[in-house]
Amino acid sequence: MADAETKTEEPVAPQIPGIITPPGLDMSWAKVPTERPPKPVIGAEGFTLRLADAGAYAWVPDVWPYENDTPRGSYPSKDMGMPAPYTIFNKADVWAENAADLYELGIKEQWKPATQISWGSIEPLADHIEAAIDQICSNFSEQAYNSTTVLMGNLKDISYGFHEVKLYLSTQVFDHARHVEAFRKRALANGGGLGVQTPGFFNRTVTASFKFTEMIIYMNVIRGSFMLATCEMGEKIGRSQADRQLFELTANDLRRHLAFAIEHLRHYLLMGDDRKRRNIRVWLERGEIMMAADLKRDTPLREAFILALGDTVAKGKEGLKALREAQLRKYILTLEAATYRGHGDHITAAMRDVIDNP
Repeated sequence: MADAETKTEEPVAPQIPGIITPPGLDMSWAKVPTERPPKPVIGAEGFTLRLADAGAYAWVPDVWPYENDTPRGSYPSKDMGMPAPYTIFNKADVWAENAADLYELGIKEQWKPATQISWGSIEPLADHIEAAIDQICSNFSEQAYNSTTVLMGNLKDISYGFHEVKLYLSTQVFDHARHVEAFRKRALANGGGLGVQTPGFFNRTVTASFKFTEMIIYMNVIRGSFMLATCEMGEKIGRSQADRQLFELTANDLRRHLAFAIEHLRHYLLMGDDRKRRNIRVWLERGEIMMAADLKRDTPLREAFILALGDTVAKGKEGLKALREAQLRKYILTLEAATYRGHGDHITAAMRDVIDNP
């Protein structure tokens, strides 16, 4: 009987004095109820983010439920640990439907200032023309630096559940960093140097943004529209192949930034109520007033554009007026594309003044 009642026991690891025996394998983690998607069919574009995030992994809830780094689609751990520093959990506050596609595009279209700009094409210029171009480039570099620092500081606030947005914004940070580098190099490439700092009203407005959408309106919609319109006049401003390449490549980056802003504002308005439209109106007015304060007081930049855009002062002033009108037009068209229509009739008096009297 004693032999029949004897139970066979699992072998255990040998005990080592002073060392705790590790527990046996627990394979329950391999049986969690996460989706097992079919193997993706890789197309000509490769294994894109949108292709990877299929099925349940593509579902983005209106409110993200986790305060930590739980990846979207994974099984939450029983031991979640400390919350992450996220403050944005509502999809409407950050979402843009095209973020995943813009992320792929941003990676594909990134360029290298050190080797993709024909720096050797820059030839000596008259002192006043070189000084004008250097001042414009200094302004671009400064604005890009402000966008870089502010955007990097906001990335930590966005929850993991909206990873497409975070990944796209990381490419925008890198775009701005590249613009800081490239325009700074141009100002230093031809015997000139950096120019005068901006008055800084708009930079401080971007830095003081309280909400993500507010920041995007200042950084991508207002600043992005004005800078893109300037880049699209790069043929008139630049004097070399390097100048034209610099403006063209930067313009392509800025178009992606505007595309994100348009989709984000569209979603923000679609998922909200009249209060959200009022918020946008307030942010647009504040941004216009601060941008106008910069443009009105920035004598170095204004005179640099006059020198760069015409062979005479009169022609230069005509060129500056055309630039300001192009900037306003780009700004209004961006808002209309985001379904925020009719703002052309509500431009602030301060902004209208610097457009009509540049």
